[in-house]
Amino acid sequence: MEYTSLFSLFVIALIGSFGHCIGMCGGIVLAYSGRLTNNGITNKSTLALYHILYGLGRVTIYVILGAIVGALGSMFNLNATLRGILFLIAGIAMILAGLSLFGKMRFLTKLEHSLQNAKWYQKSFQTALNLRTPQSIYLLGLLNGLLPCGFVYAFLFSAAGSANMVSAMLVMLVFGIATIFPLFFFGVLANTLFYKPNFRKILMNLAAIAIIIFGGLMVQKGVKFLQNPNMGHKMHMSMLILGDFK
Repeated sequence: MEYTSLFSLFVIALIGSFGHCIGMCGGIVLAYSGRLTNNGITNKSTLALYHILYGLGRVTIYVILGAIVGALGSMFNLNATLRGILFLIAGIAMILAGLSLFGKMRFLTKLEHSLQNAKWYQKSFQTALNLRTPQSIYLLGLLNGLLPCGFVYAFLFSAAGSANMVSAMLVMLVFGIATIFPLFFFGVLANTLFYKPNFRKILMNLAAIAIIIFGGLMVQKGVKFLQNPNMGHKMHMSMLILGDFK
């Protein structure tokens, strides 16, 4: 995947996470922040480390999910026609996801399931929330990463469109890293501008629009693959040629 695409995804994730992630996961951040204080952990450096561990837990899950969808998407990488179909499906899904995040339809809510209501999940979550060890907050991040989230789904569609496991993992790694910053700053600076619903709504709408545009570009790329079946072969040969000079 091109560096420009990864940078674009990073910016979209960064902007959107200030709007969406703080709204969805802000309560969890406040809960474990309060628990850390109650456990006598008040040193700023130690608190920062805990916030980072929480973020790394979420990133780990996102990368694993990226590997799964990338492996599934790689099955479409056999020829240009299948690759074009994958781009079309992923692009349309991203457009629908963007419209859902924009509040125009309920596409993502139909994809979300009730994992958080499962007994094993609730028990594990409560155990991790006790925060008796640094590992427990990493586990809390892992469990948080499994929560149904439309914003995550939107990026998983993009990751699947890469039709490559490594590229898909890279997409989700970039996404995860981008989401660390807003929740980290929110944990450190709770009740600031980040917590204002109107401010977060504006940022979420901007990210949703960007996701729709990105999805449109993927659809356009899919149409090109379908119109030019030799395109996939040419791209494969160019990669081989470039590889000879490395």
